[in-house]
Amino acid sequence: MDGRNALSHLVVILLACTLGPAACGDSDAMSTDAATTTDDDTATSADTNATAGPTTDDATASSDGSGSTSSDGSTGATDPDPTSDASSDPSATSDPTDPTDPTDPSTTGEPPAGCGMPHPGAGWLSSQSIMVDGLTREFNLFIPSGYDPNTPTSLVLNFHGLLGTPAQQADFSQFNDTAEARGIVVAYPAGIGNSFNAGACCGKAHDDGVNDILFARELVNELLATLCIDPRRVYATGMSNGGHMAHALACRAADVFAATASVAGVLGFAPADCAPSRPISMLDFHGDADLIVSYNGAGPGYPAVVPMMKGWAARDNCQTESQVTFQQGDMTCETWPGCQAGVEVTLCTIAGGGHCWPGNGSCIFGHSSTELHASEAIADMFAAQTLP
Repeated sequence: MDGRNALSHLVVILLACTLGPAACGDSDAMSTDAATTTDDDTATSADTNATAGPTTDDATASSDGSGSTSSDGSTGATDPDPTSDASSDPSATSDPTDPTDPTDPSTTGEPPAGCGMPHPGAGWLSSQSIMVDGLTREFNLFIPSGYDPNTPTSLVLNFHGLLGTPAQQADFSQFNDTAEARGIVVAYPAGIGNSFNAGACCGKAHDDGVNDILFARELVNELLATLCIDPRRVYATGMSNGGHMAHALACRAADVFAATASVAGVLGFAPADCAPSRPISMLDFHGDADLIVSYNGAGPGYPAVVPMMKGWAARDNCQTESQVTFQQGDMTCETWPGCQAGVEVTLCTIAGGGHCWPGNGSCIFGHSSTELHASEAIADMFAAQTLP
């Protein structure tokens, strides 16, 4: 890392302190006492400038760490809630879990609406936008080289962290490599003020009451209409603030997303305010030495990770005791078995791990594990889950 990027990271750390003690690693806020304050879990596309991928200048530092070395592997805020759930969202007028739903292509035999549309071109498509709730919302898109406009494929929304960008998230997660190999379309949403409103977190989007749940829903609708996407294979992941979004979407948009996965993020809603419309899979990666989003919790809206995942297991009617399903080096994954409807709840803890995306060999916010590549493990879990 050159001096310019290192300086950028230092600036980001200072800016992240505006989140409060949880972001700055304040020892009092991250104490066990603080953690115990939580319960058991506690329209239209614009410009399409196609390039081979995000540029080096775009992939500078944010609050999520960085890196370029790949390692193969597998496997509650009580503020008034400005986000929208399925019952109030105009896009949720039909129930995709209803086997008689006449709008569901899997029951009508009709191909998804976007199949047969003109091929937008493979690679990294920047400067995409749609109008949502009176705001111009931007996103970047990755389309694999094997994309067939007549064959439905899966879609992943990959959310950046606080002060990050879509290009940085693509670089940090290295998800495009995974998507290219597996034929996955990936959308990278851009937050308002480089932030997303996911309950207790974060930044301008939270302060302005931006409806990012609605943004995610409308972005999926746009891509279903313009690309050959299987509506039963739509997923969400992200890091840090983007990981918060993955948890938020599991709570509020389980009718759209078949499964979600979070890296270094937590559930920003109070436990009672998270009531998914159906059981939904959740895979979570978190370092136990993360100083940005504490593994041990930092008060309301920043729950301790293990109780939070036990909460997801309870929502999905899994067994109460987890089982170790992967243990190698600094990585231990535990899964709560017996979940309803075949869903999966898994927590992968990195011993001594920082605020990093596992598998990315370079991270300035602490130790990054290379025992599993999070993107590969996430894609494996997603591949096993579809909407009912």
